Formats: sequence, structure tokens, C-alpha cells
Amino acid sequence: MGWLKLFSDGSLGSRSAALLEAYSDAAVNPPTGGPRGMVLMDAEELEDYLRRAAAAGIVGQVHAIGDAAVRMVLDVFEGLALPQMALMPRIEHAQLVDPADQPRFGRLGVAASVQPVHLRSDAPQVRDGWGDRGEHSFPLRALLDGGALIPFGTDAPVEPPDPWPGIATAVARRDPLRPDDEPIGRAHAISLERAVRAACLDPAQSAHLSDVGRLTPGSRADLVVVQAAGFREPIDPAALAATRPLATLIDGEVAYASSGFEAAISSR
Repeated sequence: MGWLKLFSDGSLGSRSAALLEAYSDAAVNPPTGGPRGMVLMDAEELEDYLRRAAAAGIVGQVHAIGDAAVRMVLDVFEGLALPQMALMPRIEHAQLVDPADQPRFGRLGVAASVQPVHLRSDAPQVRDGWGDRGEHSFPLRALLDGGALIPFGTDAPVEPPDPWPGIATAVARRDPLRPDDEPIGRAHAISLERAVRAACLDPAQSAHLSDVGRLTPGSRADLVVVQAAGFREPIDPAALAATRPLATLIDGEVAYASSGFEAAISSR
């Protein structure tokens, strides 16, 4: 049935994500729950739920957006020392991660289930509420350097289900359609190749699935065919974000094909 979903803190939008230090603008714009946000489920309660779930063969995934929440959840996972199970333990969002905790994901075998498109929509709140700490928002490069998986999602229906703006944002570290915006956490940008891998293969690997997420012999032929425009160097984030499928194949059978794709195939 998948993971057990738990919530350790609030969100950036509601200014309730749990932080190690107070929100930068707490004096003029009081956050929800207090200057450092709020914890929804403390370590003791999290540990109880996760331990009981593990005893039933169910792995936990815990919503944690602020750096205090992320640290708490990592501490709980480390203390549980769970054996390898059918799914990897995951932290959902992992939006603000203190540098001291960035290498812990890989070391503990905890996947960082991230939605980089939030760098686009949350940029004003990051700058106002997190200040310089915002440079550690979605620290994709550091997480990868620490050996972690970073399965990408879109956070639909909060955000649109279209994956390409998030992929473009992970590469550009800003709104793909606003070239004049200052990137957030430029040092944590990743390559387009790695971003596509994070959207395709990392989710499969976090679920220990070996036959999806890549184009290799023996894998399921579930794939999309896209135009090359967004993949040409130098990468144009706007063109990449506008990528649309020309065709979709499910188990090797064409489930959708645009008129342009059909015309191209018929002309060969």
C-alpha cells in the first residue's frame, strides 16, 4: 500500500515550518506557533508511530520542511535503526536542511523526497522568512554529494502536476520564466541529466523497483517522447519548463501520440 505518511511540522506558506532559529522577520510578521514555527508531532510520538508501523512491515515517510523538523526526523530514523524493508524511509519536502544534516540522508539511507518547483513559488517567503539560511533550501547538490536519493515530485494538487517546471527550477534555481530573478542556493544547482534522473529513476529506487525509471533491457517500456528544444546546450530554463510530450508509451504500446509525432513516424 506504500508508506505511512506522518507530519512533523507545518509549512513555509503558513509560516509554521519548524526552524532551528527564529524566522528572520519574526519581529514584524509573527510566525504561526511561535518565532521558530511549530512542531506538529514530537520525536517521541514520531518514534512510536514509526516503530509500530515497521513492526507491521510498513515504512514511514515524514513531512518535514523546516531545518529543525528535518533534524528531528533524521534523529528519529537514526535511533530506530530499521532493517532494510520493501521501501526506503523518506523525508517529504526537506525544504530547509542545515549543512550539518545534509550528509546524514545518504549515511542513514533516508531518501529526500523533494519538489524543487517550490523554489519558484516560495521564493519571496524564503527570502523574507529564512534570510541567508534560504541558500540551504532544497540543497540538492549537497544531498547528492552525501549519497542520498532525491526522488522528485510535483506536490500536486498544491502545484500543477506538470514535472518540467520543477526540473527546470532544479537546474536554474529560480523561476524558469523569470530570468532576471536572483537564484536561490546557486551552489546547489544540479545538471539537467541528474534532474531528469531524479524525476525518473530516484523514485523507483526509493521503492526498490528495478524495472521502472530507466531505458534498459528488461525494464518496462513506460516512457515519453519529448522535443529536443529544452535539452540543447546552453540550457534555456524557459524552453525546458515548456517541454511537452510528443508521445507516451505504456508497456511498449503507444497510449498517446501528437499529430506531429505521427507525421514524423509515418514519414520515416
